[in-house]
Amino acid sequence: MHDRYEPSGLAQTADKFLTRSVQLRTKSMAPTDPAQPADSTVPTSPPPCWTPVRNEIKAWMHRNAPSLAELYEGAVTLLYTNPIPGHVRFISHAVREIRNRLPDAIAGPTKTTVLQYKNRLDTIAALPSVDALIANIGGTTAPATTSITIDRQLADKIAALLQDHLNTRAKPIDAARRLFQSIAPDNTRAHDTLTPILQQWITTTDWFVAKAHDSGHTDNHYPNNELCHHFTMFENAISAATRPFFDTLEDLDAILENTNN
Repeated sequence: MHDRYEPSGLAQTADKFLTRSVQLRTKSMAPTDPAQPADSTVPTSPPPCWTPVRNEIKAWMHRNAPSLAELYEGAVTLLYTNPIPGHVRFISHAVREIRNRLPDAIAGPTKTTVLQYKNRLDTIAALPSVDALIANIGGTTAPATTSITIDRQLADKIAALLQDHLNTRAKPIDAARRLFQSIAPDNTRAHDTLTPILQQWITTTDWFVAKAHDSGHTDNHYPNNELCHHFTMFENAISAATRPFFDTLEDLDAILENTNN
């Protein structure tokens, strides 16, 4: 039996703010004329899982990133309507792709330098000291603590390649900030206050990223309430970001102050 899932303090803080913003969003979506009859031309009702908030997320994503909207729609269906075998990994793949691709879809691709690994490694492999380094390693039987002497020129080339590799890798927090600020440009003035929400976005999506590949665990290994909690946090962040909810940053300040006290 799984232990009851309890989110961390930071998660609870972000959860309160994101849930509040979604509640405000839902309230604003209420029909202006409740007495108006429903459209009789609609043949069937949508599945219960497609709440007004989820329908708005889906519509917003279809307008801005149609291919990712399909992944979101599939994830909702797998989680709430048709949890086929392997659904945890399928849902996790969808969330990972949305996290990785949505910043470029909304904010535009960044101008990053493509690191030519093959050419750089060919240059390193051509150095005369490479053969000596390989020989000094001693094969796979060498103890892990063995010290190895390396030529300075070879060491400089390897270090430079590693540094360029680190520099060209996009940092998730930077991509998240670019996404949220592009959705609502006014958020550029809320750099520090926005950080807890961005960190929670990373923490939530990291949970799915870690489960996107097969690890030998079946779906039953993951408590359903934990899966639903993280997916709801993921949805809340997207839903909140698509409205000017950061205009109510005073609410976040109050929540943070209450949590710290």
